[in-house]
Amino acid sequence: MIHLVYQIVNKGSWRALSFILAILLTLCFFFNIHQFATNLRTANPIWVLLIIWSTVILWIHGMGFEIKSLIWKIIFFPIVGYIVSAIALFNNFLI
Repeated sequence: MIHLVYQIVNKGSWRALSFILAILLTLCFFFNIHQFATNLRTANPIWVLLIIWSTVILWIHGMGFEIKSLIWKIIFFPIVGYIVSAIALFNNFLI
């Protein structure tokens, strides 16, 4: 099941989306766009770890690393990265 879902997002356009989202989240961390880091200080630490983990997932997926093992596909599942990064970017730029 995980192989089938992983193959859906293992295409070039999804990898490009991962790369763009990873760049955006990294720029938000490093350049503190709209007080991104200040907002994270008051956030739940688990939420901050999820944002960092989704950035890692998106970098790995966006750079095109080919994951062979099932356990690593589960740990670095790109859809989790998309959902968390979309929520984080939405909270940062629109609220």
